[in-house]
Amino acid sequence: MSRTIEIELFASISAGKPLGGSIAVATDGTHDSDGAVRLGVELARRDGVAVALLSVVEPLPFADYEGSTAVDTERLTRLTIEEREGELAAQRARTFPTDRPWPHAIHVGNRVDEIVKHAEHHNASLIVLGIGSHGVFARLLHRETALRVIRTAAIPVLAVPSCASEVPRRAVVAIDFTPASEDAARAALDVLGGRGTLYFAHARPRIVIPQGDSRAWGEPADVLGRLEAMARRLDIPDGVTVEFVSLHGEPADELVAFAEQQHADMIATGAHGRSAIGRLVLGSVSTKVVRSAPCAVLVAPARPAAAEERPVAYEPAAQPIG
Repeated sequence: MSRTIEIELFASISAGKPLGGSIAVATDGTHDSDGAVRLGVELARRDGVAVALLSVVEPLPFADYEGSTAVDTERLTRLTIEEREGELAAQRARTFPTDRPWPHAIHVGNRVDEIVKHAEHHNASLIVLGIGSHGVFARLLHRETALRVIRTAAIPVLAVPSCASEVPRRAVVAIDFTPASEDAARAALDVLGGRGTLYFAHARPRIVIPQGDSRAWGEPADVLGRLEAMARRLDIPDGVTVEFVSLHGEPADELVAFAEQQHADMIATGAHGRSAIGRLVLGSVSTKVVRSAPCAVLVAPARPAAAEERPVAYEPAAQPIG
């Protein structure tokens, strides 16, 4: 039989004083999270806010084996904390070698819960964490951790590849004309910081007709006009160039392929509400983008189900007659 023990953390690794309006950066000290640290610090510097850096050590299970005690398990947990301190020091040397203080917190607990609580404690406006590498093990570790944080957090989450070193300048936003996609566009503008290129991409799935052609499903009457109407609602800064794109095919695949084609630094999507439709869309688009994108992925949090299900009209501007 095993159970999880709770230990009292050292004062030096406690949550600390709240850092209002900060950017929460989660790291495990490995190379996979280097990009998140670099990008999180750069965003904080640009916006003049603090960085709330956190690393989480999962509690070690206590097994009632002969000769084993809770004290032994606590000692091992503390050794794990010390090892993590060393890994964070090495990460600092790789990412931002400086003599200036690099305050951080180390928590013992559930990784996802601690990241979300840490962001809430510091009133963070954004959570930044590593997205990891491709492959089965990365999917089980980093990418699934990112997805779980995305599904839990009430603020935007930016999942970053290890190679990232600069603030994104080219972003693709998945637009399906719901409030969630508008939230994603606003979050992307915040990350761009007033300059760069923003692609509003509407992807229409196809259906396969036996012994016939594949045709676009749910073809809207005026995609371009509706995209332009959404852009006007967002009050795009002068330093941001907006381009409108209509894609045909499986939405997640098309978004990732287009982002690669344009050498985009980031794909932004919206998490949908808790309705049945919302769960299906999140599973088929946002989740697949996080699992397959080679660039950073920004996901805006889900709105309450009632707000998410209300239709939002993005009507094109009236054209003059004659």
